[in-house]
Amino acid sequence: MAAVFLALSTAPHAHAHAVLVASTPVDGARLDTAPAQVTLTFDEAIEVVPGTVQVIADNGARADTGAARVVANGTTIVIPLRANLPNGSYAATWRVVSADTHIVSGSIGFGVGQDAHTPAVQTVDRSRTLTLASDAAQGVVYLGLIACVGVSLVCATLWRWALALARIRALIWTGWTLMTAATTAQFGFEGPRVLGVGWGHVLTRAALSATLHSRTGAMLIARGVILLLIAAVIRRIARHSTCEAPSLDRPTVAALVAGAAALAVTVAILGHAGAGGDSWLASPVTALHLLAMAVWVGGLITLGAVVLPRRRADNLRPWSLVAFACVCTLVLTGEYQGWRQVRPVEAMWSTGYGVTLIVKLVLVVGMLALAYTSQRLILRLTPERLRRTVPAEAALGLAVVAVTAVLVSQPPARTTYGPAVSLTAPLQNRSAAIQISTTRRGPTTIDVTAVDGRGRPVDAASVKGTLSSQDAGIAALAVPFSPTPGKAWQSTYAVVPRPGWWTLTLTMQFSSAEAVVTAADFRVW
Repeated sequence: MAAVFLALSTAPHAHAHAVLVASTPVDGARLDTAPAQVTLTFDEAIEVVPGTVQVIADNGARADTGAARVVANGTTIVIPLRANLPNGSYAATWRVVSADTHIVSGSIGFGVGQDAHTPAVQTVDRSRTLTLASDAAQGVVYLGLIACVGVSLVCATLWRWALALARIRALIWTGWTLMTAATTAQFGFEGPRVLGVGWGHVLTRAALSATLHSRTGAMLIARGVILLLIAAVIRRIARHSTCEAPSLDRPTVAALVAGAAALAVTVAILGHAGAGGDSWLASPVTALHLLAMAVWVGGLITLGAVVLPRRRADNLRPWSLVAFACVCTLVLTGEYQGWRQVRPVEAMWSTGYGVTLIVKLVLVVGMLALAYTSQRLILRLTPERLRRTVPAEAALGLAVVAVTAVLVSQPPARTTYGPAVSLTAPLQNRSAAIQISTTRRGPTTIDVTAVDGRGRPVDAASVKGTLSSQDAGIAALAVPFSPTPGKAWQSTYAVVPRPGWWTLTLTMQFSSAEAVVTAADFRVW
């Protein structure tokens, strides 16, 4: 397992949830002349939501020509502006879809001949409840995958006699119905969610057009086609399962396995696995993770629903081997996904994604403890005693599915980690107390206060700063500072566009004859 992890660790880093890392003009800039265009650069390729990229004046008038385009391999938006813009404050707003299908929106402001301030027109996102409903539908997809795919695969390979039972057939078809209904719901929710509108726009022409022209819509349609093919396979299995010991031909079983794998891939691609340069590896790894989960929990449900109540002891030992293989697969693929999405280690307990992952791991450890107990009981050939552990193990498995649905709805820890830091830099007989609001790549706020040996604030006549990074290959980014109450200075706009080690260089002038230069290093994620 360690060797496999080391081999996988050579894959390139992944991103998810696009982050604005640079803009021209910069946010909060005051310009003497009107620019010809606005550029917005993100850290990964994005899809622009039609009609949402615009530049608005403080009186609500459009300042762009309506011909925004995406360049630089899909990472930069260029917004041409109207000629001879009058003096005033302007805001560039956007709404884009990240590679992992999550929606990212924001704005920057700049002024022409005056300071920038918030425009009179603001975009209101009414799709929050739709996003929650789509996340809930994703959890239903997981349940359907277990009931349909997991139970079908386990029964087809270990307990074929169970396929003749009405209870198992109803469970399989219920799983298929859940997946179909959830996929249909996600298709209907996608358009309004992307456009930022409410429930009243579900299934409207504009919303359906947005879905059909998106990567998500294409994958949901593909999943629907696969579900229809799986329905045909399930019907064929049902026709051959009318006796106590049904026989299934290899092509039927192979078609079931292929359909299950294809379904898992469509689920993986529309999640965090589909984002980043190593998505070609992450997507099949995540699909394998989903299949192992479906078979493990589906097998437990089959055991608890029909095998143990009928006091059947056939194939319990082979099931133990299958469950062990599923556990090994889950551990290896989960390790890769954890390495990919949680970095650094501190992000595990300081981000919502990391904390949710810890909850999932605790539940999985509980399942493993019960699984070990069950395996010991199987070796003793006492299936009656399994009734104590299998229901609890299956219940924990369903809890893991619920937590997973919450997990995939959150931005990965590596894309949100960036704690605030406090730094100190020497100033001869004084020091500079530096507060950086976030060390996440992108915009940040820097507060600087000169203090004496006793920690008391000292007046500074002016403060100038620059940001530089050898890791990022950036020699100098100017950081202007403005005075604030309490003898402190705050950056009017600062941005660290790339991760790595950065140096903040400060020039603090205390009088016409005294200026001190100092510097402090910090890590950006």
